[in-house]
Amino acid sequence: MAGINYGVEAENLGKAYRLYASPFRRVVEAATLGRVSGHQQFWALRNIDFKLRRGSSMGLCGANGAGKSTLLKVLSGITAPSEGRLRLNGRVASLLELGAGFHLDFSGRSNIMLNGVMMGFTRREMTARMGEIIDFAELGKYIDEPVRTYSSGMGLRLGFAIAIAIDPEILIIDEVFAVGDMYFQKKCVDRIYDFKRRGKTILFCSHSLYDIRQLCDEAIWVREGRSAALGDALFVTNEYTSYQRQHIDDASRALEAMVPKASGFADGLPDELPQVRDARVYRLGTDEETYEVHTGDAIEIRVWWENPDPAAMPIHIGIGFLRQDSTIAAGVGTHIDGQRLKGKSGCTILCIPKLPLLAGQFLMPIVLFDEGGVHRYHESLVPENLMVRARTKDVGLVYIDHGWDLDGAHPLPGESHVPARKTPAARR
Repeated sequence: MAGINYGVEAENLGKAYRLYASPFRRVVEAATLGRVSGHQQFWALRNIDFKLRRGSSMGLCGANGAGKSTLLKVLSGITAPSEGRLRLNGRVASLLELGAGFHLDFSGRSNIMLNGVMMGFTRREMTARMGEIIDFAELGKYIDEPVRTYSSGMGLRLGFAIAIAIDPEILIIDEVFAVGDMYFQKKCVDRIYDFKRRGKTILFCSHSLYDIRQLCDEAIWVREGRSAALGDALFVTNEYTSYQRQHIDDASRALEAMVPKASGFADGLPDELPQVRDARVYRLGTDEETYEVHTGDAIEIRVWWENPDPAAMPIHIGIGFLRQDSTIAAGVGTHIDGQRLKGKSGCTILCIPKLPLLAGQFLMPIVLFDEGGVHRYHESLVPENLMVRARTKDVGLVYIDHGWDLDGAHPLPGESHVPARKTPAARR
């Protein structure tokens, strides 16, 4: 789009590596000048396209080995792309492997100068920045000691202080919020937020989706070297949270080994036992079947059941919501709520006018209990998992309906004086 000022532009970006089965194959390929190929080509990145406006921030998320670090190295200029085009408009600073360029026998002060020169600064420029870097690192007298005597935390402090001091237009960050102690982490976060407030362009890679949602305007989800989702940070992190295929499949297989899907399975059960005939999810009060919803949506779960002998075997229905790691997010039951199922068959509906679940994909087991809610006559799963997307940045399993009183005047425990105040309305 004409007139838009982009800080980073990537077009069809790709990075391939040569994989050799043995050193001998590498030698043969070199000796024959490539006429005999001894390698296989592995694409760590392929078809990466995005444009990031100046002053915006983009988060990178994805599983280990997805290609995030490779993308950051390409963007930082550490490695060249194998295909595609990359344009960076402004000075770049990258915080990928903090302290990786230190000379262990040099002092911290000497390493500041060395790293600055490696980044393209003159000795005079680094001398002018020396005081700021030393103050930020807070190493005290150890600044003049050899780096080999530093703890890992001290080395990380110095590396971050050097990288952040050059005041770039584009800042590339890879999992640096674990630097040092809690106080120093806060300093690092404050400095990064200061960059954001000053209109710097930020690319931030993290496994913490919470940090990406809070820090970034946009996000890209990298999967198997390709862009799986690109757009608003909240949308992309919701997509990634909902995906998590490995955990979903593991949990599904484990449950399905013990608990079959509801639809059609009851045909194989003995006729004299209570059984779930089917279970489905609908929009509340409609016949619209759905398994993709948002936090706060109104839904209902319909369970069709049969009970050949209700007098001898009174039953209750329990419905659960299991996250991909098998954590029980919520569970309800007619026996808990004092409700009773009557007759030999029926359709029992669980109405949820405001779904509290936050982003994720949930399995929904259905259980037919005895009257005491202990013995299980039949267990099954709703045929499809429920995919929940969130529109807010709340974290956890469920949304807590809440309000804030910012003018609270309650005394500390043990104190008796309560100043007069007006009662404010709760703030939502």
